[in-house]
Amino acid sequence: METSDRGKNFFIVTIIICIFNLLIFGLNYFFPKDYYLLGGMNYEKVVVQGEYSRFLTCMYLHGDVAHIGMNLIAIAAAGSLVESYLGSLKMIVIYLLSGLGGSILSLVVHSGDHQVYSIGASGAAFGLLVASAIIQNKKQGRSMVQAILFVCFYAVATWSEGIDLTGHIGGAVLGAVATLILSRNFREDDLESLSKKIVGCIVGILVSLAAVWCIYGG
Repeated sequence: METSDRGKNFFIVTIIICIFNLLIFGLNYFFPKDYYLLGGMNYEKVVVQGEYSRFLTCMYLHGDVAHIGMNLIAIAAAGSLVESYLGSLKMIVIYLLSGLGGSILSLVVHSGDHQVYSIGASGAAFGLLVASAIIQNKKQGRSMVQAILFVCFYAVATWSEGIDLTGHIGGAVLGAVATLILSRNFREDDLESLSKKIVGCIVGILVSLAAVWCIYGG
């Protein structure tokens, strides 16, 4: 009997994340604010002034159409694969931890320059890219070397002046660790329970709404 080339879980959380990223980008287009100051990752704002919400808000902010476009392509492609095999709840956990990993490494590396503000979902996107590579390795036995080369190629292809590569690296590393832990008992025919899917959707919506409120409601 032939098996499906995809898992059995619908990727609703991936759609939620993409919608909210577009929503916040659109809000800033029509109601512009200096989101670098309001929600960008910055050492002085976070460590000195204690604005810890920036760990979340920086993941939902993008500089221009090209910036958000490249990130959403990666999130949609990799996130849908991760979610379809591991489920909604695990996908949102990997997404958030990857974004957190990118923010933390960026914060550490740029601790000496308090004028640096980092924004974007690149850390989360790279975490999902690595997660999808790990799943493909488990599912089809594809070489991890090939997957790593692809991630490196994507990093180079999306690189431009002002891009914070430390965020990419931090997201990829923590995303890999989270995926290896969450996929230990991986089975291709696993179907996520409805309760876990609902929890995953609730978490995705709540953290996204929290980002909107921190940027525009504070």
